[in-house]
Amino acid sequence: MNHAASALASRIAVIAAQLPRLASSIRYYDDFDEKNHAIRDPEGSDIWEIRFDGGRASIDFSVLDDHLMPIFKHVAADLISRLDPSGATSICQGILGKSKHFIQALVMRPEEFRDLWVAEVRPHQTWDYALHLRTMIHSLCNLSIGLWRPEMRPYVSQLESPVRDIYKTVRTGECFLPLAHQSLLIEYLDDLSHAVGNTHEARPTNQLRDACILVISHQYGCRPGQIARIKTTDVRCYENGAVHLSIPLLKQRGNEALRRVTRRVKHEWGSIFNEYTARRLHTTVTNGAPADNYFDLPPQRLSTVLRDLIEKITGTRWSPTDLRHTAAQRLADAGTSHIALSEFMGHATTLTANVYFDASPTQAQRINQALAISSIYSTVAEVARTRTIDKSALLRLSSDQQIGGIPHGVPIAGIGGCSSGQSLCSKNPVLSCYTCRKFLPLSDAAVHESVVESLRSVVSEFASVSRFNEESPAYTQLRRMFQAALQVAKDIRLKHAENGAEPI
Repeated sequence: MNHAASALASRIAVIAAQLPRLASSIRYYDDFDEKNHAIRDPEGSDIWEIRFDGGRASIDFSVLDDHLMPIFKHVAADLISRLDPSGATSICQGILGKSKHFIQALVMRPEEFRDLWVAEVRPHQTWDYALHLRTMIHSLCNLSIGLWRPEMRPYVSQLESPVRDIYKTVRTGECFLPLAHQSLLIEYLDDLSHAVGNTHEARPTNQLRDACILVISHQYGCRPGQIARIKTTDVRCYENGAVHLSIPLLKQRGNEALRRVTRRVKHEWGSIFNEYTARRLHTTVTNGAPADNYFDLPPQRLSTVLRDLIEKITGTRWSPTDLRHTAAQRLADAGTSHIALSEFMGHATTLTANVYFDASPTQAQRINQALAISSIYSTVAEVARTRTIDKSALLRLSSDQQIGGIPHGVPIAGIGGCSSGQSLCSKNPVLSCYTCRKFLPLSDAAVHESVVESLRSVVSEFASVSRFNEESPAYTQLRRMFQAALQVAKDIRLKHAENGAEPI
């Protein structure tokens, strides 16, 4: 050991010698299972086991030398006392494997460490590392370790983090589910709700559970941690079919962390919750969750279940965060206020909502989206693009299989056929056909383009009246139909071009 290293070790040894002994146990509260846990003999144990969110993690202090270990344990104990166990564990694990700057903070004067921060931490380290290091230095202030004192906390808070755009994917639109994928999710939930409410076919309980999770995430953008903390008593099912949920807020400040908000499930999907609730009351929790846990899943497992279901429906593995951003953007696009959006999302501050309004399109762009003109929404669901039918084949179909209707007072017929028949379909003819896999579109692009032109004035009127409210069923259905109809026409023209036929 050279002289500098020896001097540093001596200074750390002096600091460690001034520390009091830790308590015989460190108690902390896990709000997932709503229990107090304790770390026994923290002074003599080199590995602390922490329980949270239905799982366990450990903080391994054995990688530290004998003098640095007690200092780090005191800081860890302070973190556990003031943060949730998940956050405290993450911070400790992050700095344990990279303790150079933490050691320098122990022996430097605050002003010297600030210069080090500006020269090394801010320009060269990650945003997460800087956050973890700054949080640990706050603990040094709380414990008066080294030259840090409680009154220096504001000074530490002024240490700037590395530049990071945490909403980059929102600004670029990468995190937003395309309308086609949102339509597939809605169609899946609609079909499942219809099956549960109108047929005697038994659906697996896990399918109902996963669908309920999808509803909450899609409709209200809730985080997995929020959904996993819903209790059976938080779900109220009424005789008229309405379902109300009491959902806890997370990542709040002060007393707000204890607040819960009430949300109403879309009425059409209430039957899924009613059926699952009836079964849940007669089942036993098996996944280590509290006995009254509604979904019987810890947050991490619930997140995986949700990703799996979304991938099964859309073919893309969207995350719960993507659904959350998409839900927020829908509201911003609909013209809601900053306060209403912040309340809807459970944000700790109204400033967070700004990013969604910055990304929200102008009114002209919204009209283009409704009329399926915008290139942003050019990707639509696969709707029988390779299966077309010519006029002679259409005429040979039974009258029940020939699609026709009068949507919004506009008579439309001859757009194609239905492989099952309109009498067996519970959906709106014409408007629902273009996004249905049973649809056999007529191989005449002009017919489908004329449908769009016929309904153009209708969708403009709906867009104006609903203020582009994308949660409006009529407005959403028109948007989906317009995009699919234009895409079918485009595909037919491309198909004719590839075959060398005259464009229709």
